[in-house]
Parts: sequence; structure tokens; C-alpha cells
Amino acid sequence: MLLIRLFSEMKSCYLPIVVLSALLFNGCISNNTDNYANNIVVEDARSGSTHSRVSQRRASASSKVTTRTVNVAPKKFQEQPLGSNTAPAGGTDYRVVQGDTLFSIAFRYGQNYQSLASENGIEAPYNIHVGQIIHINGNGQSGTVLQDTNSYIVQKGDTLTSVAKAHNLPPSALVRVNNLSYPYKLVPGQHLTLEDPDAGRKVEKTEQKVVPVAGNDNTGALASENEQVTPSSSVNIVSGKTRTAGGVVWMWPAKGKVVRGFSLNENGNKGIDIAGNRGQNVMSAADGQVVYSGSALRGYGKLIIVNHDNEYLSAYAHNDSLLVKEGQKVKRGQVIAKMGSTDSSSVQLHFEIRYKGKSVNPLGYLPK
Repeated sequence: MLLIRLFSEMKSCYLPIVVLSALLFNGCISNNTDNYANNIVVEDARSGSTHSRVSQRRASASSKVTTRTVNVAPKKFQEQPLGSNTAPAGGTDYRVVQGDTLFSIAFRYGQNYQSLASENGIEAPYNIHVGQIIHINGNGQSGTVLQDTNSYIVQKGDTLTSVAKAHNLPPSALVRVNNLSYPYKLVPGQHLTLEDPDAGRKVEKTEQKVVPVAGNDNTGALASENEQVTPSSSVNIVSGKTRTAGGVVWMWPAKGKVVRGFSLNENGNKGIDIAGNRGQNVMSAADGQVVYSGSALRGYGKLIIVNHDNEYLSAYAHNDSLLVKEGQKVKRGQVIAKMGSTDSSSVQLHFEIRYKGKSVNPLGYLPK
């Protein structure tokens, strides 16, 4: 009897413990099930928008949505901002997008468009296609042109005068094409371009009948995709003081104060910034042909690029409206755009001159 009574008492104590354990165990399972039933949405940390697929299991009506923000690997293909017109040292690949022209790609990376075309097997009139891969060499805008014999590596004891005299060039020519600043001190190992832009030389001045634009079925002189070009009933040409430099007759592209000058720093200003008023005339600085009219180059806003004699390019950025299209011939002083502030914090014209793909100081070419 004593043993039976003891067993009964132990059973009455054990039963609540078993029941309580079962309830706790069931609660744990229930909580785990609810957690796994939640919807998980992964967002792209760069844009905040849903980037990858949603992982979802069978969920109850009351299940919650858990959002996790992850960093997504950077794009494989390069995008160059204003002031960084160089390819990486080892080169890079660029995927053509809607509205690109070979000229705009060359401009983006500080390349000579003819060399870029040759290296990628692209023949005139330089047709390119959306999705096409263009290889960019890494030695395009390194401060000098190094692809031919017109280059010189400064030796110990060299001076501007001695180098110029040895190569039968005026010192002023070396100053301009190499963006040298007073007092023109040379450093051993420095690369110099040996050219005189003002010397009489035979320049191929052929103009393309069309400037092909990637993504346009009609590869004629058409504006870039989604870019509004305001038609002009008559050509408006503004007269002004001129200067002949590099075999090209130049004039100022806009009236106003230069608020930021040219810089040779790695991320410095590759042109000059001219302050003005919204809607003010922007003129072509020299005779030429429009080879880009659009807004695909990050940091430049609404941009126009004009080709002059196949050696010089001039660029006009941050416009409010564009008045010309690709392939169109323009005259010096012709109004090609209206000044604005696209991709800029203030109303201004960002103006650049490129010589064989290399940025040069516009003040060395514009009238004093």
C-alpha cells in the first residue's frame, strides 16, 4: 500500500511537468515556423529598389515581411564622371548604350577617336551598336600623347628652351600642347609631346556625311534617344574676336566670367567654367561638325561635342536646350545651345578643347 500511494503522488506531480514541457516545445516549433514563413525581400543598397528575387515559403496570413539591404557588386563596365576622363592603367571595356557615338565614347575616356576606332576594328563612318563592347586602352589621357615618335622623355639638365631648340620647335608650342605652367620647369622622366599646332601641315578636313548614333535605325544625323533638340528656323551667328591656334580659328563660346579654370590634377577641371544667365546663347567656338548631341555622359548634363579638322574636339556642357544634332555642320559663332544648369549646381557653360583626345587648356586657344 505504501508503494502504491508513493507512485500515485509521483504521477500526480509528473503530469503537470510533462504537459508544461509539451506546451513549451510546441511554442518553440510554432515560433520557428512563423519565422521561416516570413517573406524576405532583398534590396539594392545603391538604389533602394528591389534587386533580387523574393524568397518566400508557405506563410500564414499574419506573417511579416523582413527587408534586408545588401551591397551589390559594382558594374563591370566603366562609367566616367566629369574630370575623370582616363581609363584604368590596364585599360577597360565599355558597353555601348543607346545614344552613344564613337566620338562621345572617345571623349569620355580622353582618347583619340581615330585610334579608338582602329584598335577596335571600326571603320568610317564609325557605326556602333547598343551592347557592343569597346576596349579602351589605359594610356590615353596620361598627360601626353605617347603613341608615336612625336614624344620625348625629359632628361636631367633639360630645359624648355633646350628641348625646343633640339627639335626645331618654338617653346610656346611645347607650352601649349603640354599644358606647361610658368616657370616651365621640367622634371626628368616627364613626357613631352613634340608638336607645333600652329605649324603649316596637311590636315584631312573631310567631314562625315552622317554621324552614326547607337540605337538609331536610321544612322543619319539624328539626335540621341530621348534628347529634345529645339529646331531653329534660321541660323543665328554671333560675331566676336578671334584667334588662330593649332590651324583653327577660335572665338569665345559664351559671354561671361570664367569662374573656374583648367587644372592638370587627376580629378581637376579639364576645361573652363563660364558663368552666365539661363537661356543665354552658347556658340560654337570654331567651324566644325557636331559629333554628339545628348545627355548620356554623366556629369556633363546636356552636352554638345564638335569636331574641328579631325584633330580638335570642343565640348559644351550643362545646357538647358540643344539646337543642333549629330552630323550637322556648324560655323564659328553659330548658336548651338542655350546655357543652363543640367548636372550642375549653377547656371554655367563648361567648355573643353581636346587635341587628339588630350585635354588642353582652352585659354591657350581662345582670344585674349
